[in-house]
Amino acid sequence: MEDGFFITRGARLGAIKSFILSRIDNPELCLDDVAAHQDISSSYVRKLFAAEGAKFTSFVLETRLQKVLQMLADPESRGHPISVIALKCGFNDISYFNRVFRKRYGCTPSDLRYGRVPDARLTANG
Repeated sequence: MEDGFFITRGARLGAIKSFILSRIDNPELCLDDVAAHQDISSSYVRKLFAAEGAKFTSFVLETRLQKVLQMLADPESRGHPISVIALKCGFNDISYFNRVFRKRYGCTPSDLRYGRVPDARLTANG
């Protein structure tokens, strides 16, 4: 294969993650869309994530939760309802959002917003 056309797995996965990040606010974002954008199969996308011990859906969920966390900490978002923030981050089911947020961070989004949780619980490895 010519050098200009060969894409390493790492570069491909980086491009996939960049695409996901650029569309993370879209609740309809799915594996098939990502694969089509990259002109590869869905199974290959899954294999790329699996090679680093991850899953596509877990990456998307974690990325959305981190975006919510950033927005809740941002003074500019203070006046926005938590449900609006969740929607802006790609969650279209508020009940699901609240469940996964609590499971991931050990507190409710409101607890976090109003400082009723120690920062130590909000580490990347949660």
